[in-house]
Amino acid sequence: MDRLHIYNTRTLVAVEFASSPSSLAGIARQAHTFRRLDLAESLALNGKAVRSAASPVAAEQVTRLMEVLKGRIDFWEKLVPAGLKCFVHLVRFNDEASGRAGYAQAVAAFPGFAMIGLYAVDPTISIFPQAFPLDPAPNMWQPGRRNEASKDSLFFFNFFPQQPALYGFVVQGTLAIYSEGAPGLYHTNNYVDLVSDQFISAGTVDKVVAVNLNRYQDGNGFFKAVAAGAAKSVIVDGHERFQWHGMLTRLVEAG
Repeated sequence: MDRLHIYNTRTLVAVEFASSPSSLAGIARQAHTFRRLDLAESLALNGKAVRSAASPVAAEQVTRLMEVLKGRIDFWEKLVPAGLKCFVHLVRFNDEASGRAGYAQAVAAFPGFAMIGLYAVDPTISIFPQAFPLDPAPNMWQPGRRNEASKDSLFFFNFFPQQPALYGFVVQGTLAIYSEGAPGLYHTNNYVDLVSDQFISAGTVDKVVAVNLNRYQDGNGFFKAVAAGAAKSVIVDGHERFQWHGMLTRLVEAG
């Protein structure tokens, strides 16, 4: 893995409300599109995870997690216009120059996007950043094996506004969840920081300064790992002062 290259890349993150997603494939080869799961779909995945929990304690943790997630997921639920869906676009550029050029091109071509920003991978929080979103990731719980993306993979995107102790909150939450990811439930993430002030909102989306882009084995793996990790992190304990709004998503287009 060429880590220097990974950290020199730039990632365009855009949120779109539409009946079907736009394609950003003409801007860069590495363009991926994800569909946001609505609250009903998220609750259904949660219910399945509760029923398959290994113990009453685990079931209670999964239930508690959904109580916290509802308010965070509802942020986007309230913004999606009636009759439309919500999509997230990720475009990876090889360097700063191509990233800024591609960002300008996307802003001009898609003025109706709900939000659009250009971000850089943070090396200290991102776990196996070369694997996101679809490449194999090392399985640190089972050395020699790899976590493979599949049609069941679930992607969870966290959007963070500026706030005190943001970095500490994210480090604590991410490491707590990953520690509960055996035997390979939590595959990989890219924690990306906003590049200068390149952020545009065409709606009521507040400015975000960072996004955590995560891949999990499947819906059950997401709730199992995150619920166990959240139980010992700020995601649940003290969550009122930790500001973020998230999306559970599925891949719909890969570049």
